[in-house]
Amino acid sequence: SSGINAEYSSYTSATMTRLWCDGCYDMVHFGHANSLRQAKAMGDYLIVGVHTDEEIAKHKGPPVFNQDERYRMVRAIKWVDEVVEGAPYVTTLETLNNYDCDYCVHGDDITMTADGTDTYHLVKSAKRYKECKRTQGVSTTNLVGRMLLLSKEHMQRD
Repeated sequence: SSGINAEYSSYTSATMTRLWCDGCYDMVHFGHANSLRQAKAMGDYLIVGVHTDEEIAKHKGPPVFNQDERYRMVRAIKWVDEVVEGAPYVTTLETLNNYDCDYCVHGDDITMTADGTDTYHLVKSAKRYKECKRTQGVSTTNLVGRMLLLSKEHMQRD
């Protein structure tokens, strides 16, 4: 019976589509969940890389939630099969290969490094990139803006 299991294992790994998503996942909201739901629908196994606080601070500014909190939030999303802590900010072919991923999936918004480079340029040029639709009207930046506005309005009432 071990022969059957070994055959099944090599068959499933050969036919299973493994996907990679990565990001900050700060202040996780339904837009993050929706992108991961769309990504999971493109394959069989979804691995999500989450950037460190240091990487985010270098490229975008400090995150609201620390990396351990963000790792836990992403693990709680039902479409995520595996979380990789400390994923690189620029997605490389080496990263995809290390995790046996066929494709990287990201939303249709552009993500740049601090120096203005598309963080997905390497996987795009290798044709190992798929895109999903960004959820309109919700983003971490938008939520932070709403919170600041609400806070300002509240303070002005007092």
